[in-house]
Amino acid sequence: MSKKKWESMSLRQRIVWLTSGAVFGIGLLLVLFVNLIAPIFITHEIGSPDTEILINTVDASGNPITILAETPGPAGYTIWHDPGFIRADPLFVIRILSVVGLILITAAGIFAARAIAKESLKPVALVSDTARQISVHNLDQRLNYQGESDEIKTLADSFDRMLGRLQLNFEDQSEFISNLAHELRTPLTSLRMNLEVLNSNPQAKLEDYQTFSAIAGRSITRLEHLVEDLLLLAKAEKEIYRRPVVLGVLFEDILEELAPIAEKENIDLKMSGDLELTVSADAVLLHRALANLIENGLYYNHPGGFVEVSAQKTEHQVIIEVQDSGIGISKDQLAHIFERFYRAETRVINHDGKGLGLAITAHIVALHNGRIEVKSEVGKGSVFTIFLGPP
Repeated sequence: MSKKKWESMSLRQRIVWLTSGAVFGIGLLLVLFVNLIAPIFITHEIGSPDTEILINTVDASGNPITILAETPGPAGYTIWHDPGFIRADPLFVIRILSVVGLILITAAGIFAARAIAKESLKPVALVSDTARQISVHNLDQRLNYQGESDEIKTLADSFDRMLGRLQLNFEDQSEFISNLAHELRTPLTSLRMNLEVLNSNPQAKLEDYQTFSAIAGRSITRLEHLVEDLLLLAKAEKEIYRRPVVLGVLFEDILEELAPIAEKENIDLKMSGDLELTVSADAVLLHRALANLIENGLYYNHPGGFVEVSAQKTEHQVIIEVQDSGIGISKDQLAHIFERFYRAETRVINHDGKGLGLAITAHIVALHNGRIEVKSEVGKGSVFTIFLGPP
């Protein structure tokens, strides 16, 4: 049988073929064993006659008959046979019976294999029927297989866990699309409304057009940043360009970039630790990740507070910490802060975030095969810790 034909068979057909083949193989071995061992115990020498002659005589009723006489017979007797009877070779008889028995055993094996396959695959058919009814519209449905603790139950339980992950992913995707639509709608609505106001005013002056131009510029900038963030979240690992990055230099660039915000919010920016440490990373992406953390520390802070970024090295890891003296994050919000478009309930009035900053930071850290952790206490601030390198 060809490999292609075998692979096109159903599981039930494969079980039947394999079981039948096993029965045939066992039967064939039995036949070979019998035919090999039989000649040891069956010979033509024991009790065989020396000569055979035909004798014409009469039976008890006086009717003439022809008989076959063997002489000399066992113990001096003459053995009489009907001449129509042909004496068969015992080994030949055994071989005939072996072949017939093999055919019967194989036929019985095929029948038994079909019955066993049908009974054994009933749970698979049940799982298959239930799974066929599940679609994107009812991902909350589960197989809930209650059979024996065997391979079928393991498969069904694994399928249920997979459905749970799919349901969660679909829900996240749906929420993501909804939030994305909202983020896109806000600047577009602002553009449309201001454009309609401008077009409906026949007495519009140069100042009105300049105002609309400023609003349009801000809206377009917001859309550009949103698109850039989404593209960054979709960035694949293979696109990372790694090179040696001196953390002290990177920290200094970020703090210099955010200095105007710190000055406006009256927040002290500082860096500490081993600033000579070098890591293999994508400088642009790592800059973005740390800038997001530090910028959050500036906006979610108190006047007179601080944001400090530091670096240290253990035996196998480089650890980067961003600590702030800000408003902190409640325990029920900590589990969600790295989700896309998630916004904490406590907001800063003068900061219109999109809820993507921490998600982007976590994504960048993951692209570098690192991890990020956070500790926070409401009213006392937060500490974000990035681990780069083997654990």
